[in-house]
Amino acid sequence: MAETNKYFPHLFSPLKVGTKTIKNRIEAAPALFAFLHFIEGTAFHYEPGSPERAFRMLEAKAAGGAGSVVLGELSPNHTYCKRFPFEPDIDFNSREGEIFEIMKKTAAMIKSYGSLPLGELLSLGEIKSDIGDGWHAKGPDAKVLEDGTIQDAFTKEEIQEHIQEYIDACKWFRDAGWEGIIIHCGHGWLPAQFLSPMFNHRTDEYGGSFENRARFTTELLAAVREALGPDFLIEIRVSGSEHLKGGLELEDAVQYCKLCEPYIDMIHVSCGHYLMSSRSWEFTTPYAPHGANIENAAVIKQNVSVPVTVVGGINSPEQAEEAIAAGKVDMVSMGRQFFADPAFPNKAMTGHADEIRRCLRCARCYPGPSGEHETEKWTIKFPPLDSCTINPYTVWPASHHKVLPEDMPEPEASRKVLIVGGGCGGMQAAITAADRGHQVILCEKGDALGGLINFTDHTDHKVDIRNFKNLLVREVEKRPVDVRLHCEVTPEMIREIRPDAVILAVGSDDLILPIEGIENAVTAMDVYNHDFKNLGKKVIVLGGGLVGCEAAADYIDHGIDTTIVEMQECLMPETTGLYRTAVHDFIDKNGGKYEVNAKVVKVGKDFVTAQQNGKEITLHADTVVNAMGRRAHPAEELKKAAEELGAPVWSIGDCVKARQIGDSVREGWTAAMQIV
Repeated sequence: MAETNKYFPHLFSPLKVGTKTIKNRIEAAPALFAFLHFIEGTAFHYEPGSPERAFRMLEAKAAGGAGSVVLGELSPNHTYCKRFPFEPDIDFNSREGEIFEIMKKTAAMIKSYGSLPLGELLSLGEIKSDIGDGWHAKGPDAKVLEDGTIQDAFTKEEIQEHIQEYIDACKWFRDAGWEGIIIHCGHGWLPAQFLSPMFNHRTDEYGGSFENRARFTTELLAAVREALGPDFLIEIRVSGSEHLKGGLELEDAVQYCKLCEPYIDMIHVSCGHYLMSSRSWEFTTPYAPHGANIENAAVIKQNVSVPVTVVGGINSPEQAEEAIAAGKVDMVSMGRQFFADPAFPNKAMTGHADEIRRCLRCARCYPGPSGEHETEKWTIKFPPLDSCTINPYTVWPASHHKVLPEDMPEPEASRKVLIVGGGCGGMQAAITAADRGHQVILCEKGDALGGLINFTDHTDHKVDIRNFKNLLVREVEKRPVDVRLHCEVTPEMIREIRPDAVILAVGSDDLILPIEGIENAVTAMDVYNHDFKNLGKKVIVLGGGLVGCEAAADYIDHGIDTTIVEMQECLMPETTGLYRTAVHDFIDKNGGKYEVNAKVVKVGKDFVTAQQNGKEITLHADTVVNAMGRRAHPAEELKKAAEELGAPVWSIGDCVKARQIGDSVREGWTAAMQIV
């Protein structure tokens, strides 16, 4: 009998799923576009977007201790349902060629770590991701879509042919050594389109009653089970609720799962709809609860006999353990958390849960489709993917790094490294440099490490960033780093220390524009530092960028009447995607107000005057807050002093340009890796 884990006994107990036994209750969820990048190119080498990069991403999850590792997202074919625009053709009836060999190698690799390799299949149906290519979409109904695409309705014969495509794809996975499949039946993809009365108005046996609308799925699952047999694991992903007006709700999901149960081994509960990623919680943000789908999953579990796993904003082993121990779910599935820290399972299992880098849900890795708030000028259909904010070495197909560990020589000697600034970038640089054997001096002019991010101590919307900041502090404290607080570094100090290398992480300052009376406004950081005291009942926020809007959300959360004044035509024009929508929605739903196209010309202690569309407006409040952004803090004198000593210098984070946490963390890690 396996020994019970003393830290998280339920999370690290084995689970029988069908004929398989999974070693623990943690699934590495299908990652967006992993397969697409997995099969790009022809050479198996390590480049962004190459097969090797995705191979390494999956290996990190398996090596990190996941019970099962899922490769997503793959369309079964493009005859009837459009694939993602850059997904190449695959002949699922062929067992030859490089792609198939890579798939065999990957399945074997995942198994070598004791993990179960699973694939994921989905059909987009009428949810197209490109426009104007002349291709006819296929869905339950014939219609003209909003983008002008002509959609044809599936005929009965085409439904059966598409089901056969699923079978062919499943056999291809099986023959490459994969142990099972997730068939995506949620998020508004094709099975959900057939199920939904919003999409399906058919009058044949695939439309009308609930059972008829579920028929596409049940026939698909029955056919896959018959063709693949009992030893091929079949998991379905469903939306516990689509969170859309007129969309599918929990009671629909329960009935749907009961109809699917005879053919499947596990139910994977998500929620939401692709057409509204943020608003429907398809991807949660800091403005949604952690474990957003656990309670819905618990209801589904009460109504079925197969195991139930749940995904959605789970980033702590404590919450996962609690949900499993309470009998709400049998397993947890994590997507973005495995980008943030693929060693999540191993750290939790060995008593190092405090070392887990817990996902911020910031949407940097997956910004999501935008358009829910953007005006035509600002609309970006899909913002570019980026790497993880808190994991500087994310093996994610979209991430780009200047330095890769395996490409770097070991340091030739232990160098004396001076790091100026104890924010996130400076701390990450200190951690990495210390781990490479260098002698690290970390100087921070304030009374605590954390820098600008210490403001998160005062807002629950930023609890995940606060946890990350505190993790970095703990990691610095564990290492032989000479931390000097209340220490503002000068050129003379650099000459006295005589470092071998210098990393400048001095951050940024408040942006103070030359506006009449601007001195009457308090800064957004001052408000946090004074814990929202003395703001009064009414506040005007100058600046409707991300800084201003996030600050406004906090004031609203404290019950303060808040108005944002923004010079451009919309809020947060510098950002896009689901996080922007989440912040905007919070402001809208909680009584926040804003004036756009409004250029501030005068500021008083209790008023703001602005020019808006050729007219002058005056707004009154108890306090005016300057949240117009940040500007890089100059560090040229420090850089010059280091260079005079012949020491290499790296400037990182906000002192280069006011940006985001992820830029500071990645640049701090990269700089430290380059010190040899």
